[in-house]
Amino acid sequence: LGGGYLLIILVLLVVTNGITYGASQLTSDGVSYQKKDGNLTTLKKALDELINTSLVKIEELEKQKSNVYLADVAQIGDYVAYDAGIWKVSAGMPTTQGNFGGYANGQSKNTSTSECSSGYGTTTLKGWRVLTVNKDTHDVTIVHAGQPECYYHASGSSVDSVKLLQEHTNVYVNETFAQSDHIMTKEEAEKITGNTSSTDKDLRATRTYYFLATVYDNNSLWYANTAGCIYCNGPFYGKALGIRPVVVLKSKILTTGKGQDEFKQEAWTLVQP
Repeated sequence: LGGGYLLIILVLLVVTNGITYGASQLTSDGVSYQKKDGNLTTLKKALDELINTSLVKIEELEKQKSNVYLADVAQIGDYVAYDAGIWKVSAGMPTTQGNFGGYANGQSKNTSTSECSSGYGTTTLKGWRVLTVNKDTHDVTIVHAGQPECYYHASGSSVDSVKLLQEHTNVYVNETFAQSDHIMTKEEAEKITGNTSSTDKDLRATRTYYFLATVYDNNSLWYANTAGCIYCNGPFYGKALGIRPVVVLKSKILTTGKGQDEFKQEAWTLVQP
């Protein structure tokens, strides 16, 4: 402190309740004053509150500085540490029109179920991957890397099947980070490569067949085969195939960077917007 400040402190006198104290007799917890709300407090308590409030604000600012929009850093196909929860019931492989199944009570919805129908491939892919990114609005959608469940589609029921698939909602919504979900459509699958041909991109080619929530004709749904080719092996009905849920994350979702998902895969962390 400069000499002027020291002089002021040395000659300072404070009058409290009619009693005059010399500056040398004062302590921060011995001086009280009335706040704007009318309550009485001490100088020490007021300073402590100010310091604590400032520290909290600094901590919040530092935390905000480390968070960025997921849309600004994530690339199509990247894994995201999203958790859709666990199945609360068991359901065997579906064998009749409109039924879902192929999972067990307590099983993670983030993993893949086993082969839905014999001879149509299995997948070990699990977790969630970035499907679309809008850098202007900071919106991101993610898709299940594999197939968390199976669906049975019968002949002559394609319109009914699409309706059931469209109504199969909120099954994979984690309310902390997601706003909605739906089953992948033919349009979404096609956009991954820009065509319907076979691909080496496992964002679409999951090594198993799976239905898409889009009508092909009266009997059939669009689907992808083991090589990711869309509707390349003729019509498919009268059997169960996998389905792939798509989750729409909350607008302007944030991330602190890359970490790991529950399967120890490198994945973007998620922070509430």
